Amino acid sequence: MIPLWVSWAWAQDMAAPEVGTVEIASVEVPVGPPRQAHARPGDALQPLVDGLTPGSTLTLDPGHYAGPLRLDRALTLEAEGAVLTGPGRGTVLLLLADDVTVRGLEVEGGGRDAHDGDAGVLVLGDRARLSRLWVHDVLIGIDLRAANDAVIEDSRVQGPVDGPMGARGDGIRLWESYRNTVRRNHLDHVRDMVVWYSGHNLFVDNRVEHARYGVHFMHADDNRVVNNTFVDNVVGAFVMYSTDIYLRHNVLAGANGAAGMGFGCKESDRVTMQDNRVLGNTTGFYLDACPHRIDGRASIRGNLLAYNHAGIRFHQVKPGVDIGANDLYENGAPVVVDGGGDASLASFLGNRWSEYEGYDLDDDDVGDLPYAPALASRGLVQKRPVATFFAGTPAAMLLDFLGTAFPMLAPRPLFTDPEPRMGRT
Repeated sequence: MIPLWVSWAWAQDMAAPEVGTVEIASVEVPVGPPRQAHARPGDALQPLVDGLTPGSTLTLDPGHYAGPLRLDRALTLEAEGAVLTGPGRGTVLLLLADDVTVRGLEVEGGGRDAHDGDAGVLVLGDRARLSRLWVHDVLIGIDLRAANDAVIEDSRVQGPVDGPMGARGDGIRLWESYRNTVRRNHLDHVRDMVVWYSGHNLFVDNRVEHARYGVHFMHADDNRVVNNTFVDNVVGAFVMYSTDIYLRHNVLAGANGAAGMGFGCKESDRVTMQDNRVLGNTTGFYLDACPHRIDGRASIRGNLLAYNHAGIRFHQVKPGVDIGANDLYENGAPVVVDGGGDASLASFLGNRWSEYEGYDLDDDDVGDLPYAPALASRGLVQKRPVATFFAGTPAAMLLDFLGTAFPMLAPRPLFTDPEPRMGRT
């Protein structure tokens, strides 16, 4: 037996990852030209694979096959309508070699041991291609460990509908994996789609729902998230301790509950949020020391933030935040700063605010007065969150009226947008 050392990290753990082992039998790989092989339901697949030369294709007839299955050479597995069922322990399908392709396979019956990292599909080689898979009844769906240049496409990972969310496994996990493309997949009732220590990856046209994190980057630089839909998750997308993260044309909606947020950023730099729709979340954008470096930048431009309890929430306000050309429509509070204070270190320019009550005499679609909200009731809520109970009541309205009628009683403006855009969203 040849021990294959693999390492991973708990998705909820910020500390160094743990290390586990998977024992892989040593099998001599035949040499010769590629072959075409065929299997019927009930056939033992591993002996068939062990007899194939690199570059061969194994086609499975529709039906059930017993796992686990190890692919330890460059192969193509054509499996439309085939079901690979594990014994309820360990990983069901292991891709150990470079240049392995699997199409159309249903994978089920994996183990539930988080310490061993049981998965439906484990990828350890480069240039894997996984297409049209359905992975369910497993802990982790698809797990890439130090696997580069892979494509995961048109696949579905289904987690358990019942039970605590923290006990689920990740739907798709990348660990020290680079230049991968994850596209047109559907993840439902998984824990996270998570990216650890991985870069130059593209996530496009995926849908993640009923999860904890739609996508979560940890120490993962230079990744792109484009045209995805993250709905009804605890958090749509979250970036932590990462640099050069680009999110564009995504939908982040329905992240409700006390921790709900469409997008969150903590201690990260050169993060770009552009042309996204952020709808109906507890918090639309959450920024905690983002950017992190003194010379860092974060760009929030061209987004629609609507019907969120808080449009943009700052936990720590740092200079270098560019917030421009966004539409903020009918949010409970357009901007909130935790613990009081203001957001004057951030740059606001050319946003459209549904609360703006200025005018545009020269008809250039830019308000003639700056938007500088200084509502007394909002200042009170930020200092005493329990006062949220009174939001919209006559008492709060009277407090705001007094601040308007007697400017000496009004609090300092929370922020200033010197060129607010006019018109409706």
